[in-house]
Amino acid sequence: MDLPQPTTASSTAVPVMSTIIVNGAGVLAEQPVIQTAPPPTRLIPPSQRRRLIEGSLLFLCAILFLRTMAVEPFGVPTGSMAPALVGNHKTVQCPRCFYQVTVGEPSNKAQGYPMTYCPNCNLPDLNLAVAREVSGDRLLVDKTVYQIRGPRRWEVAVFICPSDKSKPYVKRVVGLPGELLTIREGDAWADNQLLRKTLGEALQCRIPVYDGDCFPPEGWERRWLPVGMLPRLTPVQEPLPEWFKYQGDEVSVAAEGSVAPHLAAYWHIDAETGQVEIIRDGFEYNGHTPGTHNHPVHDFLFSTEIEPNAGNGMIVCSLFDGADEVTAHLAVGGEFGESKLMIPEKGLVRTANRPPLKIGKKAHLEMALVDRRVTVAVNGTEYFTFDLPAGVKRTDVSSPVKIGCQGVNATFRHLKLYRDIYYRPTGTNGTARPLTLGENEYFMLGDNSANSDDSRSWQIPGVPRRNFLGKPFLLHQPSRPAVWAVGGRRVELQSVDWGRIHWLR
Repeated sequence: MDLPQPTTASSTAVPVMSTIIVNGAGVLAEQPVIQTAPPPTRLIPPSQRRRLIEGSLLFLCAILFLRTMAVEPFGVPTGSMAPALVGNHKTVQCPRCFYQVTVGEPSNKAQGYPMTYCPNCNLPDLNLAVAREVSGDRLLVDKTVYQIRGPRRWEVAVFICPSDKSKPYVKRVVGLPGELLTIREGDAWADNQLLRKTLGEALQCRIPVYDGDCFPPEGWERRWLPVGMLPRLTPVQEPLPEWFKYQGDEVSVAAEGSVAPHLAAYWHIDAETGQVEIIRDGFEYNGHTPGTHNHPVHDFLFSTEIEPNAGNGMIVCSLFDGADEVTAHLAVGGEFGESKLMIPEKGLVRTANRPPLKIGKKAHLEMALVDRRVTVAVNGTEYFTFDLPAGVKRTDVSSPVKIGCQGVNATFRHLKLYRDIYYRPTGTNGTARPLTLGENEYFMLGDNSANSDDSRSWQIPGVPRRNFLGKPFLLHQPSRPAVWAVGGRRVELQSVDWGRIHWLR
């Protein structure tokens, strides 16, 4: 027997089920049971407060996860890696050349910070007592990198020192497993081979010697002079040639139409006494020490901004390390040009077919003669790399840089001279006697070699790979003193030095 079809419900009621009953006539019939539908659900958007709470919780969970599994912040309390990484310190501005002088916290705080000198102009008796002490740098450390690969030479690493397991250390990797390490005349050697840095690695290790942007009101009268003129204790008597001009922080050379290069040389002069000085490894971060306690240095880096003004020819830049003078000739003007690297005893050693520098367009030059390796880069593009013989006798250096032009006029600005790390022969490991590293052991050194507790003096000099905690990849919180106006009063506080935030190689 066919059953009747259920009745269609209205939009406000739906059949839920059918019940079969027997009517009075004894016929089966279906009676639908009608149930009212629930009202539609309304979605209420979350409030701003709820979104903030949820976002904060997610951010906190992400931070906790990263800190536990991948990334961890690390504070630098001491200055063994200065100037790349500074510990607790004070900073004072030189009142003569306006250079910012940073001095690390003394090991004996009861004695207080010492009086110090300006390393740029040698002004004595800078009073650090009036400066506010600020905390050392803070780093973000990648905790996973050494689970994938081993530590690499010249990179900074955080580890547990096998001779002092009370706290983490941060140093630079210098010696690799199985190598025979020695330190000679400030350089590191492995298996009797000089360890050389690339330009990028040398830039990470550089220590300032001279900053042309910071100069006394009367200028640096004798820091730059035409080649052939010597600095004197009395004001320069010889008339300066018309092609040379040095004013403020600029050196201008006019050599348009000239076949021979017109060059100016840098002289390392004590602005306080007027004496020409040997460039040494004294480091004002540790407080001023007499020159007799410092070692002559031979590895230099130079950078400047070049603006060719007229002509067609070459920009010339030379570096001297006490044994060899290496000269870069950079093509200027025209559509095509060949830049050259010259060494007097060898002649032409490298060429580079790069686009010439353009008239009226600024270019950034970086040149290094470090670890007997010369490298030249323009606007971050490497032009030349050339290795000189190692182990040669080098004389003391007072004038390491020459700049100039051939056939063009140009202005040189932002003149900066740096030196490389000079590893002092302290301790016995690798200094008094060679050190052979074991399997999976690394030789660690601080950049501030005069004030660094490292593998040279540790009872257990080699750091096992298992002791490495991670590699710093970001200097995210460098500190500086700041003055804030609060309620009409000047309050000295600690602030972030935004200009020093950078990625670490």
